[in-house]
Amino acid sequence: MFITSNRVLLLERKHAMRILSIETSCDETAIAIADFTRAPTGARVNVSSHIVSSQTRIHAAFGGVVPNLARREHQQNLVPTLMSALTQAQMLAPQAPARHQAVSVILEREQYLLSLVKKHLLAIAPPPIDAIAATYGPGLAPALWVGVNFARALAELWQKPLIPVNHMAGHFFSALLQKDKKQEASFSIPSVPFPVLGLLVSGGHTELVLVKKPWHFSIIGTTLDDAVGEAYDKIGRLMGLSYPGGPALSHLAAQGDARKYHLPSPMLNTKDYHFSFSGLKTAAFYLIRGLPPATFEAERKADIAASFEKAALDVLVKKTLRAAKEYKAKTVLIGGGVSANRVLRKRLGDTLAHELPACRFLAPDPALAGDNALMIATAAYMTGMKKARNISDVRADANVVLG
Repeated sequence: MFITSNRVLLLERKHAMRILSIETSCDETAIAIADFTRAPTGARVNVSSHIVSSQTRIHAAFGGVVPNLARREHQQNLVPTLMSALTQAQMLAPQAPARHQAVSVILEREQYLLSLVKKHLLAIAPPPIDAIAATYGPGLAPALWVGVNFARALAELWQKPLIPVNHMAGHFFSALLQKDKKQEASFSIPSVPFPVLGLLVSGGHTELVLVKKPWHFSIIGTTLDDAVGEAYDKIGRLMGLSYPGGPALSHLAAQGDARKYHLPSPMLNTKDYHFSFSGLKTAAFYLIRGLPPATFEAERKADIAASFEKAALDVLVKKTLRAAKEYKAKTVLIGGGVSANRVLRKRLGDTLAHELPACRFLAPDPALAGDNALMIATAAYMTGMKKARNISDVRADANVVLG
């Protein structure tokens, strides 16, 4: 049951459900509208709109994401992105201006966003959706709060249930979205055998998540220092590659010799499932600093990238395989921005096929590996029917863990 400030709304698991979702955990402003329909072997997803507005160009000058700058950009982008999403979904219709007193209270700390809401959204009819989903954490607190408060304002304005979604749950479920080869905007969500083991790898997280039954998440391993994506980005920047450094480093690594340099894979042989990448990052730093600039540029850059990537992926693949064996996983999946890495996908897939041939391996469409709102809608549909909250109870939590 979901209670707004002035009435009670019921949120039930229907045969078909339409969700509008919002993602602002870092430097992408994303909104999606998708229909979820139950099917005998899982679910079907038809996407009416799926928009991601990236801030990469803005943050490139700083070599990383600036939280308050991300907050400012989200305030500027949310309403235009929503208007585009509603137009794309053919759900934009006028109505007499709505009252906005409660909305003004919700957005009192986002005055610029409030001005755009008053200008553009008060005079449009509530779209035909069943619920609103929004990322509440983990992520950058200033960015998260903008998205959460915007979702709260829409839920109040349109009298719709609000489902808070864990960002990492979104990455987990992105692997279940299997693209329809015949229909561009359609996906299937297969029924998967349990236990499910998820390797979630991004710029902020590296963790192994065990799911023994739907959908009870247990983190069995995490990074003790740097996330693997952060290590990729830092070494890419140190090598003078384009921002963000991780994808550029991976592209360069494909041209290099991974056996040229021996770089450490920290915690490769520990008995736990934790990770550490600070030592690898430091070793790569000293290797680069110790090479004459001319030699580095002319001969060694691709080899260093390939050697770095091998060292990082060795530990990811080995620990995931060992966890899959210990917990008798019947499904293994990967998610997060680093899951777009082709070498990781191939190495993990090939290793599982050889060592655990009965285990199913799932990876997200590369276009859905990064932050996006469709994964948030999917997580809301899969887990959120019991998580609808009072508007006043939904709060951003930058450090929330998946559980």
